[in-house]
Amino acid sequence: MNLPDVYEDRRRAPQVATTEDPSFFRENDDEITFSYLFAMLRRRLPVMLLTAALCFLLGVLLTTASPRVYNAQADVVLITNQADLVPGDADSDGLTRIRAEDVETQLQLISSREMAEQVLDDTGLANDDAFRADVLQPRSTIDNIRSAIGLDRDVLLSPDDVNPDTLRNRSLAYLMKGLEVSRVGNSYTLRIKMSDSVPDRSAQIANSYARLYTTDDARQRAQRNATAAQVLGERLEELREQANDDFAAVQSYRVSNNLLSASATGLSEQEVSTLNSQIASARAEAAEAAQALATARSQLSGGGAGEVGRGTASSVIASLRSQRAQLTTREADLARRYLDGHPELITVREQIAGIDQQINAEVGREVRALESRAQATQQRLNSLLSSRGGTRSTLRGDNIAMIELADLERQADASQAQYQSYLQRYNEVLAGSGTEQPSARMISFANVPGLPSSPNWPLMLALSLVVGVGLGALLAILSEIAYRGITTLDDVESRLGLNALGFVPAYQSVKPAGDDALTTITEHPDGPFAESLRNILVSIGRATTGRCAVIAITSSIPGEGKTTLSTCMAKAIAMANQSVIVVDCDIIRSQLSQKFKLNNGDVGLHEALEEGGEIAQYQDSDTGMHILPITKPFRKGERLTENGRLHRVVSQLRDRYDFVILDCPPILPIAESREIVAIADHVVMAVAWRKTLDKIVKSAIRQLPMRVLAKTGVALNMVDMRKQVRFGGNDAASFYKHYEAYYG
Repeated sequence: MNLPDVYEDRRRAPQVATTEDPSFFRENDDEITFSYLFAMLRRRLPVMLLTAALCFLLGVLLTTASPRVYNAQADVVLITNQADLVPGDADSDGLTRIRAEDVETQLQLISSREMAEQVLDDTGLANDDAFRADVLQPRSTIDNIRSAIGLDRDVLLSPDDVNPDTLRNRSLAYLMKGLEVSRVGNSYTLRIKMSDSVPDRSAQIANSYARLYTTDDARQRAQRNATAAQVLGERLEELREQANDDFAAVQSYRVSNNLLSASATGLSEQEVSTLNSQIASARAEAAEAAQALATARSQLSGGGAGEVGRGTASSVIASLRSQRAQLTTREADLARRYLDGHPELITVREQIAGIDQQINAEVGREVRALESRAQATQQRLNSLLSSRGGTRSTLRGDNIAMIELADLERQADASQAQYQSYLQRYNEVLAGSGTEQPSARMISFANVPGLPSSPNWPLMLALSLVVGVGLGALLAILSEIAYRGITTLDDVESRLGLNALGFVPAYQSVKPAGDDALTTITEHPDGPFAESLRNILVSIGRATTGRCAVIAITSSIPGEGKTTLSTCMAKAIAMANQSVIVVDCDIIRSQLSQKFKLNNGDVGLHEALEEGGEIAQYQDSDTGMHILPITKPFRKGERLTENGRLHRVVSQLRDRYDFVILDCPPILPIAESREIVAIADHVVMAVAWRKTLDKIVKSAIRQLPMRVLAKTGVALNMVDMRKQVRFGGNDAASFYKHYEAYYG
């Protein structure tokens, strides 16, 4: 079959070009808006609700199966202003300086294995059957579910099967795993939090940690002080004896080596120092005496006694020389006045000679005195040098002894310093014993938690509900996007490219309604169901030009309600006082004939198709419409349109009725349907609402001749009006809730 270009495979919905209005169809280029998404969610509301319910149920199951964890916390604060019961250093201001690293140290102390051992012993949990079971046999999912409904867990562990060391190690690991110690902000408050599956036990362990940390600190310090005092006392006695022995050794060595000065210097060193001073003085005197003697001798040998006297410091010689000088002056004066024999001159000269004798005698005495003095000073120098030589020999021995003495003194000083240090520390320990104060105090005890911290029921359920709604919305959108069924009249025009004639409600979805579709239109001719049929007839009537209109009603596949649609449309026409006949053209199923129980072998379509045959007309008693039924089966392979038989019948019916409705078989399974619909003036293709996929309808459309496409329209059949309002279309059915009350 030759198909128009619009039906070539272009991966798009077919478009029909009509001679009347070539632009009646347009592509759907609507953007995805919030209202569009909301409409999709409304269409898939059951999917959303089911998915949300399943996720919520799954959340309940997961939450129930999750282990219960109860958190109990106790707060302790580090004491920063302890009062010193024992006086401390004068420089101390009485405040304990706590640094950040000190706080971290306390956190590590509380989290230590040693503290866990103390807590385990303090609480006695090692003897608790439930605790042993939790430690050695972790809770299973079944145990968690039983715990959630208030049942005790099944313990399969026998106490005889437990190794004490294994139990203790695992118990300590259990405590350390559940413990969390943190600093509250920048304060000195430490928060001890314990997580456990039993609320009472979590509070018990947290309080035990806090109590032991605050009280055990002072107790341990008292124990440490007592131990330190004992050790220091024993060591102090040893150091005292050692210091005394070292001091006695120093003093004994001093005495034995004659090192008695307070400055720890030997007597020999003092003597050598004195001798050195005396030798220096004696050497200077001896040198002076020797120099004076040598000068005197040199003067004596060179100029006589008169010159010697000049080098001496004798007052006698000086006086004599003064007298001689006066006499010499007088002699010179007398010699100018008198001759040599003058008595005064002689007397003066005799006096000068006598003074010279005295000077020579005095010079001799001076020279001998100088010789004696030089000899004496030299002897004294030699004596001092001899004494210093002996003392130096003694000093060398003293120096060797001083080296040993210095070593002994260092040992004595070290022993004394160590003894003083231990004595001071011992006194401090003794003074502090019995006055120990804790470095922290409890400010908040741990209360038994009423609700588990994990799992968080409100959060988990809310999260599961949110996830369920989100997943449901996602599934709804994906399923709606993937769904290719026809929902609205816009879908008809955008996907199929055919004119949308209208919609036919499912009679159960409208009010008022009868027991079935035929009863509904008969009993409620002014209801929404009847009006929807009239709407389709109005759409068809716009294109009707002659007196009679032949309408072929078909579908793509069986089960789309074409027979019911044909009958209801005929009833609606008949109730409008127009003549109408419905021809059952479906020789395979003949549902129209069966519906009115006219398949009883009487005269029907079979006879009407014969040349010159009678056209039987059965009238509906309720509405006055006429029916041309198939009263008896056709032979296999027989066709209605062969030799123009159906054409002739339809031509005859045109002259008798205002409307001729042909109830045609589906297009895809019956090839003759394409020829039957070609006889009609208008073709109504019934499409089951949200049931028939658009690709099925497209496949049926491709089977129709070109001349039939221009007069083909689509009627959405069996539309659930209560659901259609949620689908957000632009046709009248989508706004049904706004006018449903109009029908009363």
